[in-house]
Amino acid sequence: MNTAIAAWIKKHQLITFFTLSYLIAYAVAFSYINLRPGEPLQPWSLAWFLQIFSPTLSGLIVGWISGGAQEVKRLLAGYTRWKVGVWWYFWAAFLFLGPLVITLTYKALGNPSPGIRPGETIASMAGVILFTLFSGPIAEELGWRGFALPRLQAKFNALLSSLILGVIWTFWHLPLFYTPGATQMSIPLPIYLVLVTTVTVYLTWLYNNTRGSLIITILAHFAYNMTAFLTG
Repeated sequence: MNTAIAAWIKKHQLITFFTLSYLIAYAVAFSYINLRPGEPLQPWSLAWFLQIFSPTLSGLIVGWISGGAQEVKRLLAGYTRWKVGVWWYFWAAFLFLGPLVITLTYKALGNPSPGIRPGETIASMAGVILFTLFSGPIAEELGWRGFALPRLQAKFNALLSSLILGVIWTFWHLPLFYTPGATQMSIPLPIYLVLVTTVTVYLTWLYNNTRGSLIITILAHFAYNMTAFLTG
């Protein structure tokens, strides 16, 4: 790579990361929408992987250009920080456990509850869990939390960093509002913006208090997405 370009990327890591994440995700999604109008993006396809993993791919690319193997190793180290204390696992799972307790209490008081969606089996739920774990939590956390958040917090406080990241993360999902089958199609964008930004603040709190554990943020992200699926 041209040394002048590499130097510019090293100086403007966040801009490069966000731009590259958007370019990959938008190019894949809107190309697919134009080539196959009305068809949902096929899970586990190459296009699907490129779109959902664009933050992680971008983080690794910009990390390699700006800091070489040492920076890539630092980013990947977030996946190994699992010794953080049992309470942080509880708080990571709270985005699922909290709504579950409310639902069970509501049902115990004699109120009607729709329960699990009709037709769901153990096998289909296992597939949903695997899909939900990849399509967001594993695919994105290295980029948003591992790469972007520490760099934002080097410039701003945790709250402002979270608000900035929340807005950027929200609009990274914009192609999904036009993708058949995506859950975003049923949510008004302003409400989605509030939800994602609120979750971003929560994930920042978890990340900062677990020494940058991506395991914890992946678990929390997964808990939120599973709750959205079960209540959607």
